[in-house]
Amino acid sequence: MEINLMCSDRNLPNDLFDQHREDIWGGIDRGALILLKHQIIPEFSVGDFDSVNDEERHILSQQLNIHPVKAEKDDTDLGLGVAQAVAEGYKEINIYGATGGRLDHFMGVIQLLLKPEYINKGVKFKIIDTQNEITLLTPGCYTVDFNSNYPYISFIPMSGEPVISLTGFKYELQQEKLEVGSTLTISNEVKHERGNIEISHGHVLQMRSKDKDY
Repeated sequence: MEINLMCSDRNLPNDLFDQHREDIWGGIDRGALILLKHQIIPEFSVGDFDSVNDEERHILSQQLNIHPVKAEKDDTDLGLGVAQAVAEGYKEINIYGATGGRLDHFMGVIQLLLKPEYINKGVKFKIIDTQNEITLLTPGCYTVDFNSNYPYISFIPMSGEPVISLTGFKYELQQEKLEVGSTLTISNEVKHERGNIEISHGHVLQMRSKDKDY
């Protein structure tokens, strides 16, 4: 099962609600209000809702069954939302509105992708905004198609001394051990229609990107 989680209105793809209005959504804090403004009723809403004012909180209380958590808690609002999505059986989680704000919050999102419990359960995440699509690759083989929306692709070593092979890319690699601190695998491109990726060991962050439209 697949669900989209809305965190904020920062850096949302222009056609997001045209393309995904009928999808299943979860509202994360102010994200629940954004969904309501686009006539989408979230499957669930979580957070302390400290990013909404009193009037907006009233709107949320009127239309949704929200139960704000305490601001002093052991997890972020998104962390709570992801935990609920996983508990309800969702295995594909797309996260919107999580970039372009505080960097500590963004790093917290990356930490969620690396949580062993979610990796062991096979939960697949995507962090999506106007310029980027970020996923975590675990050991295995993957195929990526050329995508003009995100023409550049980078691979960031995250844990476990990853080893990567790339074929069908502008810059190919064969059983290359990725060293932390290296920029070897930044800004590659799929050469033709598709590229093949093999992760022999460790965990790698795959980032598909495009330049900003001016």
